Amino acid sequence: MQSIIFGGAWVLFNIVSAIVRAVFWAIPGIGGILVFFWAVIAAIVHLAFLVVMIIAIIKAFTNVRWDIPYVGPIARKQSGDTAV
Repeated sequence: MQSIIFGGAWVLFNIVSAIVRAVFWAIPGIGGILVFFWAVIAAIVHLAFLVVMIIAIIKAFTNVRWDIPYVGPIARKQSGDTAV
């Protein structure tokens, strides 16, 4: 369940990022600069998503229970799992 929610958050970020990029690109004069800065921010966020995903994969393969921050409690609530 964590993977589904985390993947959904990643897809949602991609959609929002594309919309923000299109809006920034439409601004005359400074649009290109804003798109560049947004691309840097988006790259950092994507790197953070990737790092969390790699950590989650490693934890899953080593049979260690680990909740992704913010996502874990939501996933546990959705699946009905009350174990700690």
